[in-house]
Amino acid sequence: MKGLVCAGLVALVSACGSAAGSPPASTPSVSTPSHTAANTPAAEFSCGEVVLKQGEEPAEAGAKELACLGRALKEGRRATLDVTAPSVEGHLSVSHWQLSSDGTLSADIDSSRDPFSSEDHTHQSCGRITELPDPLSCAPRG
Repeated sequence: MKGLVCAGLVALVSACGSAAGSPPASTPSVSTPSHTAANTPAAEFSCGEVVLKQGEEPAEAGAKELACLGRALKEGRRATLDVTAPSVEGHLSVSHWQLSSDGTLSADIDSSRDPFSSEDHTHQSCGRITELPDPLSCAPRG
């Protein structure tokens, strides 16, 4: 009986992502999003993590991850990207970037490991964007 239930669940899960009448897509690996999830605005896609060295910019160290975020923006998908960067003194802060399906970009920044930071946690909102800011920041340029 357990085998029958398992087989039924596998068949159900396999059929969920495919269109009626089309064969089920091959099963993706755990670290790679499925084709269906990539085209579904409600699905959140992780673009990974970038760990920066002192003085390094995300565009240098995380070109692949930023390209992933840019594709998500163009395709109207939700996506996340984590960027860990050292302060001038070398203390790490982590920025958790979130892109919504409507193109709204924001970041939750954890600076709790930096004793010289004025705030432990902050939130920045870039509002709706049509292209990724370079450098990745919600701060006004000028």
